[in-house]
Amino acid sequence: MNGTLNRLEQLDARFERLRLDLQDTQRKLTQALQQIRETGARFTPSGGVGSATVFQIPAADAIVITGGGSATANVYVLQGGTVTLFASSATIYNGMQSATVTAKTIILGSNGDGSFTCITQSC
Repeated sequence: MNGTLNRLEQLDARFERLRLDLQDTQRKLTQALQQIRETGARFTPSGGVGSATVFQIPAADAIVITGGGSATANVYVLQGGTVTLFASSATIYNGMQSATVTAKTIILGSNGDGSFTCITQSC
């Protein structure tokens, strides 16, 4: 009987440790996701304070997004005169009445949650 009680206590202690480990892992994942969202929303190129971040889908990668619709695309950022990939297969929302067109650069704003919204498209 004592052996059974000891084994139950060991299992209970092990279960409690695993529960606490899982709880800690969930907390860390929540923090990591929040940091990813904040980084996307506050990305500042190396230009320092006062610089603006311009996100875009270059003309070569431009896609048709219907007015009021959404799509996924690679998003680039202009940093130090170089267009650099910022996010792969990001969700892009088009709140404009007209659809975007191919072969024209699409300028985007960050929504802060990893998605982007069309601001304008080049003529």
